[in-house]
Amino acid sequence: MIDVLIVDDEPKLREGLRTFIDWESLGYRVVDTAANGKEALEKFSEYHPELVIADIRMPGMDGLQLISCLREQAPLLHILILSGYADFDYAKRAIFHRTDGYLLKPVDEEELIEYLISIRTAVEEERASLEWEHITKEWTREALVQSLLTGQKSDDHSQMMERAEEFGLLSKSYQVLLVSLHTEELVQSVLYPLRRALIERYEFNGRGWVFQLHGQVGVLLQEPLLAVEREDAYRAVELAISDMGIDFTAVLGTKVSSLNEIADSYHSARELIKMHFFLDEGKLLCQDAVHCEHEQVCSGIVPPETLTDQIYYAVDIGNAEAVKSLVRQAGSSLIAEGYTEAEIKRHFVEILTLVIGKGLKQHPELQQQSKLFSDMLAEIYHMRSAQALYGKIDCFLQQLMSNIGEKAKHREVKIMLDLIERNFSENLKLETLSGVLNYNSAYLGKLFKNETGEYFNTYLDKVRIEKAKSYLEDGLKVYQVAEKVGYTNVDYFHSKFKKYVGTSPSAYRRQSEQAW
Repeated sequence: MIDVLIVDDEPKLREGLRTFIDWESLGYRVVDTAANGKEALEKFSEYHPELVIADIRMPGMDGLQLISCLREQAPLLHILILSGYADFDYAKRAIFHRTDGYLLKPVDEEELIEYLISIRTAVEEERASLEWEHITKEWTREALVQSLLTGQKSDDHSQMMERAEEFGLLSKSYQVLLVSLHTEELVQSVLYPLRRALIERYEFNGRGWVFQLHGQVGVLLQEPLLAVEREDAYRAVELAISDMGIDFTAVLGTKVSSLNEIADSYHSARELIKMHFFLDEGKLLCQDAVHCEHEQVCSGIVPPETLTDQIYYAVDIGNAEAVKSLVRQAGSSLIAEGYTEAEIKRHFVEILTLVIGKGLKQHPELQQQSKLFSDMLAEIYHMRSAQALYGKIDCFLQQLMSNIGEKAKHREVKIMLDLIERNFSENLKLETLSGVLNYNSAYLGKLFKNETGEYFNTYLDKVRIEKAKSYLEDGLKVYQVAEKVGYTNVDYFHSKFKKYVGTSPSAYRRQSEQAW
């Protein structure tokens, strides 16, 4: 739309012009009217219209004086003059002041429409020319910024400095803000909203210059971002692409103090993006993040079998907090040991597969959820950061917990008794349970002894032997029974059975058969 300001000291004529023409259908919008030259200048400063329709004679400031003042502010402004028959010679003089034409009162509708169509064509051509000039300048400036970012050396340093000064790129300090979108399709519809948001936030405020390079969008900041500004900068990017459902990583390169060092800031930003999996926690990443200590002290990689047992038992008793803690401890250990993103994901998939395997042995009904668990495992490989990975694993284990875990809270000993009853065939160890229940193993063992009157291992043996007696009574062979109750060594099972029952497993089986 082309904005129009109507200026005339006659109220009826002002309102008549506003209403009897279908301005919108012609591509125009009347933003306001003015009763004299002084008011017209005030309204012009407020609305900046591209067309002014003004009476040639008005009290105070006449039309020619108004045109002269308007031309000083807007050389390309389009102006139509209104005049009566008595002012015809006066109106002709106005044409020499580069007005687009004049209309005799009363205004002929068709004649005004012809003028409006002609002026609209001229405005569209001017807009296109200005847009092309702006684009050309932007391309040239962005090309210079890109050459500075990539470290391309200029044969003539003084010429480069002149061009930088010409485009307003000279500053005492610089820093690169870089945004990487995690999507396979970097089409213009994705990049445009982000560029627009960054331009409005930084270029319009004289804070920096937006660029696009290697499929990433960034800003060459004229001054480094303050620590208190970083969260706002991150949220601005987040808001710009919030409707697209695209993940992103935003980073800050190092602070530099000359044009020649801009490439160093860009390179450091690119290196930070490569580390997004380990560092990205939903905030703007900077070099400080690289040197942060891990929140938890890592004591080496926990063997997959041990971690599997710990996670499974935590799931089995419904201890969600222990599950989260175990997952994050394991992740921190893997990161500290230098595992790659792919290796960490593969390690966790292996652990979770083993956990599901344990769950299926105790709860065959979980087979009905196999498709769901398989899909959730596949999603782990698509997580963009360690924090997102932990969250996905939490969801996975929560789903498993809802199927097999206890929902009510138990005292520690009752939990252990329940675990022994349901998992007597597993390699249950007090040390493993202490990690799940967040207690020292010695303290937990003492607590168990005080509550049951038995040591943990003694109680476990007794439960296993009672289960073994039942299996022997069913006619299973001794080696089969030993395996089913958790003894991998048949001789060891034989000695334990004889200790608690007073006879050998074979003899007990024969006695049972005779009793039948």
